[in-house]
Amino acid sequence: MTLFEGLDLTHTIAAISTPIGMGGIGVIRLSGPQAHAMIHKVFVPRSSVAPFRHREMILGDIIEPNQREIIDEVLVVPMFAPHTYTREDMAEIQCHSGRVVLEQILKLLLRKGARLAGPGEFTLRAFLNGRIDLTQAEGVIEVIQAQSESSLKMAERQLHGGIRKAIEPLMKEIDQILTYMEADLDFSEDLGIDFAPTWQGLWKKTKDQLLHGIERLMEGFATCQMVREGIEVAIIGTPNVGKSSLLNRFIGRDRAIVTEFPGTTRDFIEEGTLIQGIPFRIVDTAGLRESGDPVEQIGTRQSLHKKEAADIVLLVIDAARPLHADDRALLEQAKAEKTLVALNKCDLPRKVSSEEVASFLPQTVPIVEISAKTGHNWEKLTHLLVQKIHEREFTGDIRSLIPINQRHYQLLEKAKNALTRLDEGLRAGVEEVFLSQDLWEAKHALEAIVGKTPDDDILTRIFQNFCVGK
Repeated sequence: MTLFEGLDLTHTIAAISTPIGMGGIGVIRLSGPQAHAMIHKVFVPRSSVAPFRHREMILGDIIEPNQREIIDEVLVVPMFAPHTYTREDMAEIQCHSGRVVLEQILKLLLRKGARLAGPGEFTLRAFLNGRIDLTQAEGVIEVIQAQSESSLKMAERQLHGGIRKAIEPLMKEIDQILTYMEADLDFSEDLGIDFAPTWQGLWKKTKDQLLHGIERLMEGFATCQMVREGIEVAIIGTPNVGKSSLLNRFIGRDRAIVTEFPGTTRDFIEEGTLIQGIPFRIVDTAGLRESGDPVEQIGTRQSLHKKEAADIVLLVIDAARPLHADDRALLEQAKAEKTLVALNKCDLPRKVSSEEVASFLPQTVPIVEISAKTGHNWEKLTHLLVQKIHEREFTGDIRSLIPINQRHYQLLEKAKNALTRLDEGLRAGVEEVFLSQDLWEAKHALEAIVGKTPDDDILTRIFQNFCVGK
C-alpha cells in the first residue's frame, strides 16, 4: 500500500506546520478549494475587512462557534491560487505557540470539514500541480534535514532546480535524436525519405556530450553523500598515542575516556562535528597492537575495518616515545590518497621527529606536529583535513556540486548503460527497432529523475520522510 492510497487530493487539508512545543509563534496551514471558506467559519477579524487580499495579514480571534469562546488571538494570511506554495488557495493561521492552542485550532478546522494532511502532502500537491519537479520536492526535505552550511547550500541548489537544469539539455538532445529515429521507423517508406543518416549523424555529434554529461553528474555522487552524511575520519594508531584526546578536542567536550593506561578504548566511538562548515564524522578507534586478549582482538578488527572504510585516515604517532614496530607497520601501510599523519604530544620532550616518521611512509603524506592537550597547530590540522577532501579524485568543488542522491544515481546509471548499448549496437549493425528501445530507456530514466512519469512507490519513499505540516 502506498502512502497516498485513499487520499483525496481535491480535499482541503490542514496541519500544524511548526514544531510542537513552547515558542513565540505557531503556524497552522490550510490548502485546497475551501481553505478561505473554512477560515471564515472560525475567524472573527478585529475590524471590518473587505474581501481577503493576497498575502495580507488580518488580526482577529479564532472562535469556537458553538460556545462563542475565543481560543486565541491570531493573524490570518490568505493566499490565492496559483501564486501559492501548492498552487491552490491557501491560508496560514499564526497563533501563540503551544501544544494545546495549536491542537484546539486544528481540531476545530477538522470539524469544519478540513482533512488532516498526510506527510509532505503540501509539497506533494506543489509537485502534482506543476510548481516544482520531483528533485525540488526532495530538496525541500534536504533543506529541513541539513546539518551543516555545506549541506544546506547543496540542498538550496536542489530546491532551486539545479538537477533539472543539468538534466534538461540532455533530455532535449535525446528527444531530437528520437524524433528522427521514430520518423525513420514509422514514415520513411511512406514518405520515401531516409531519416537514418539524420539521427545517426546527430548521435555521433552529441554522444560524447551526452555520456560526459551523465558521467559528470554521477561522479559527484560520492561527495554529495559525504556532505549529507559527514566525511568519516578514522583516528588510527597504536595504544596510548592520544587518539581519544584528539576526538575530545575535535568535538569540544570530553566524550572519550582518557587515561595513561594503554587499551582504555576497546570499542570505536563516533561523533559529528563541523570544520569550516563541512560535516565530519570523527571515529575514535581501539589501539592497534598484537594482543592475546579476545576483547582487544575484537576492537582491533573493528579498527582495521574503520581504517579501510573511512574517507580519511588520521594516523596518530606519539612524538614523546620512540617508534614501535607497530607504529612503523602502520606508517608503511599508509595510503597516500586518504592518510594524514598527526605527530601528537609535541608539548612533551621529543623522542621522534617528522623526518623519521616520513622515512617510513611509502609516499608523500602530510605530517603535522600537534598537541591534542594544548591545541598546538590545531588550525593547521583542520586545514589539512579539509585540503585532503579536495584532493580526493572523486571530489568536485563542494560549493558547486549538483546534489545527486541514490535514486538519481541509479537512474543516471540506467540512462548511461542504455546509451552505451545504443552506441555499441549501432556500430555492430543492430536493427534500428532495438536501438530505439535503448534510446527510449535512456529518455524514461532521465525523465523519472525529475518526476515526469511519477510512480506511486517512488512518491511514497520520498514523501514518507516529510513532516505532516510540509
